[in-house]
Amino acid sequence: MGGDTHITEPNPPAAPTTAQSMREWIENYPAVFQLQQQYAPQEAAQQVALTQQYAQPLGEAFQRANAAMYPETAALQEQLAGQASEGMQSEVPDWMKRQYQSDLRANLGTNVGSGMAADYTSRGLLQQQQGWGDYYRNLGLSVAGRQPLSQPQQPQTSNYTNAFSPNAVMGANAQNYGNYANLYGNMYGANASQMYQGGVNLGILGRWGGR
Repeated sequence: MGGDTHITEPNPPAAPTTAQSMREWIENYPAVFQLQQQYAPQEAAQQVALTQQYAQPLGEAFQRANAAMYPETAALQEQLAGQASEGMQSEVPDWMKRQYQSDLRANLGTNVGSGMAADYTSRGLLQQQQGWGDYYRNLGLSVAGRQPLSQPQQPQTSNYTNAFSPNAVMGANAQNYGNYANLYGNMYGANASQMYQGGVNLGILGRWGGR
């Protein structure tokens, strides 16, 4: 009849397969790799430029704030740093050398004039100088460890190729399939309700027409 209504049942979407996801990944990988090659160097250059522009002002601002909040500590650190720098370049004081030689002669006794004693004395003085420098080097390291020293960092770039993996493609396909499946379920439910409502209306009309 001309007035009949035909409701078409929607077809459910086909579930994605692993092979399909792999093909899509292989087909699109060159474009993703080209994008990475183009923009990664630009991102790295931008980060280096920003670091050069703002690192020194930020460091100076931090030092000023630190000096304002902790003036005694900041002054002590500067003083110790200066002493460490001077001490690393200085010689063992003469009084320390004389004290070492006096103690050594007292221990050697009659052997003080031997060649072995002279060699022992020379090596001892060298070790004394090494220990003197090590003391101030350790002092410098200790003071430097209390300072907010900047460390070089590798620029971070958007790693598109790392994010674009077969698992990511399969996950995206599964999510899309879930969305389509939900849409199909809603459409199927709406059609079923419409068909049911249409049947009810036809039954009511049939009863009224028979009167």
